Amino acid sequence: MPIKIRIKGNPDTNEYQDALQLKQLFESSIDTRTTDGEILIVSNATLFGQEVKDVDLIVIGNFEKYRCNIKTKAVGPGKEELELKERTVFVNNFCFTIETKRHRAEDIRLEGLNLLVKYNNKLSDVTTQSENQKYSLKGFLSDRLKFSPYINNFIWFRNVNWDSIKNLIGENELLYTKHNYLPSSFKFPFLMQLACIQQTPYNAKDKDGNYKGYCSFNCLKSKDSFDFTQMENVFNIFERVKVGTGQLTRKKIEQITSKLLDNQQYAQAIGEKLIVISGRAGTGKTIKLLRIACDLAINKGARSLILTYNHALVSDIKRTLALAEIPDGVDSYTVNITTLHKFIFELVIGFGLVTNPNNPLEDAKYIPDFISKYQDYLKELIDCIEAGLIQQKEIQELMRSKHDKIAWDYILIDESQDWSENEKKIIFTIFGRDKAIIADGVDQLIRSQKKCNWIQGLKPDVDFKKTNEKKGLRQEVNLVAFVNEYAKQCGVVWEIEPKQELIGGKIIISTSGYSKQLHDEQLKRCKECENSEYEMMFLVPPSLVSRSQQVNEWGKMVEKRMFSLTQSFKEMGISIWDLTNTDLRTQYVVELNQHRLLQYESCRGLEGWTVVCLELDDFIRYKMETFIEEETNELALESNEEKRRKFVYLWSLIPLTRAIDTLVITIKDKNSDVCMFLRKTYERYPDFIQWID
Repeated sequence: MPIKIRIKGNPDTNEYQDALQLKQLFESSIDTRTTDGEILIVSNATLFGQEVKDVDLIVIGNFEKYRCNIKTKAVGPGKEELELKERTVFVNNFCFTIETKRHRAEDIRLEGLNLLVKYNNKLSDVTTQSENQKYSLKGFLSDRLKFSPYINNFIWFRNVNWDSIKNLIGENELLYTKHNYLPSSFKFPFLMQLACIQQTPYNAKDKDGNYKGYCSFNCLKSKDSFDFTQMENVFNIFERVKVGTGQLTRKKIEQITSKLLDNQQYAQAIGEKLIVISGRAGTGKTIKLLRIACDLAINKGARSLILTYNHALVSDIKRTLALAEIPDGVDSYTVNITTLHKFIFELVIGFGLVTNPNNPLEDAKYIPDFISKYQDYLKELIDCIEAGLIQQKEIQELMRSKHDKIAWDYILIDESQDWSENEKKIIFTIFGRDKAIIADGVDQLIRSQKKCNWIQGLKPDVDFKKTNEKKGLRQEVNLVAFVNEYAKQCGVVWEIEPKQELIGGKIIISTSGYSKQLHDEQLKRCKECENSEYEMMFLVPPSLVSRSQQVNEWGKMVEKRMFSLTQSFKEMGISIWDLTNTDLRTQYVVELNQHRLLQYESCRGLEGWTVVCLELDDFIRYKMETFIEEETNELALESNEEKRRKFVYLWSLIPLTRAIDTLVITIKDKNSDVCMFLRKTYERYPDFIQWID
């Protein structure tokens, strides 16, 4: 019975054509007369939920009685390494990722062990890209199958022959035993010879203790096996989620992928001036950033990076970008988002401020206590900049060596008012202010009590272009009226102009907790409006997050966190993707029936059709108790207590502006000030606010 080779993917893509060519290469070089087996080739794979989601080709195979003669090392039963020589290798199963490239030989460069290709006259590190794909597939399969095979990764040059690859390698003998480059045409034994470089085949011994005359190549442990029907279903997850996506997410994807109008007041200034999008919560700043980033990518071929300090927002936007099918390759246009801390981490390592204790010639992979020493590292970067140790030469070198992490055409800053002066200076030094686009949340401060001034010393319309967003573009009119009145009751200055076309909105305030009946009613309403569980979001205070200590894989004691009411929610039939949980294995929600659940501290920039604020008063109590007055160099016109109340009650408006249609609030203490403010707001608008005792 011949080997069965199946291809899964979109036939209208280059990658599918690559898969057809690979199928032909396999069929012409595998002896099907003596071999049974099955090969699945997945083209244009989307590893939904992973940091790197796009893989050109994934090849999974299972053979019976296939053998080939190749030159390879082997490993014995005692892990002993056996010499390099011609060996007979039985290939039982394998799992490969293949990154395909159509570059010409003259557009490829080798630096050390890293292969670079040209894109927009810049060099992109395809070796690192290929490695990242391998680990993303490992995480994807581990999450879906609860086991993961050993994965080999390759780079296939569709327009480069083997002689050109040998010329590229030159006299570098090390590369001949380390590389993973495939020429335009090759045979299956050649592919397996490269696979054996990454994963040494096993040479067993006979009953007399002598090595057998053949080896075996396996990517699976003995207890695991490939179910090819299951494998196909696993790679269908992206299409299933896309089809089942709620109306709110579909609308957001449509919005961010639509072209910017050139007559918008800031559009023509992008790339020439600092762009400032200013507005309070709910005026659409974050979605504008995302739309600009996608426009620059899709219509200008640019690589854009969004920076935030909110992990939950990173998760939400990564999911949206994945569903919008924005590519994440290093040699194409793309939009990515990461945390500010992670980006600074890459700068600290890239500029050599820390070294690898195991090998000083290699970049460090980990910085102990980086977060606790974050301010120190910021200052060290600033000191290097001011001392002239970090100039354009060093910046360009870093962009070349860390292209996928640092080399961005545009940088977009979320909640810029909450950044520090040092962080601002570092961004302007690396990218220049004309490549920066910032969202300014006016007086919405979380990280500090002093606003960062990004336009200090700059001339309006000459050095920067600023927009002032005043209309509430997220919430329906009743919700805007509710938030405005609540702010008035709290004594803070706040006024958002509603968009009159957004009719409706409901608020439910419960002093008796969150019941199954209440949940079922709101989920039903959410789904009737063509939304999914993802569009119904839960926010929780620190008191509803359990904490414990455990030892991690490096032997270090770390804190483990999770939502403390997980079991009771499960009993009510509420499935959650718990962003408070330190054991999350995916970058974002991948199941259709899961609600997002996160702490109040992480909700800025997010939205939901329905938002449930659990024990809001307890969160406000926590913020009041943990408030510490900072030195802001401003005139002392307010007492410490006045500053505390202003800061905290302005903060409390952030979760209240996350909902589009329905806002549910539960109160823990009926005697709290928050309960009193909410009660007075209810009495002002009893028509669209429901009170449950």
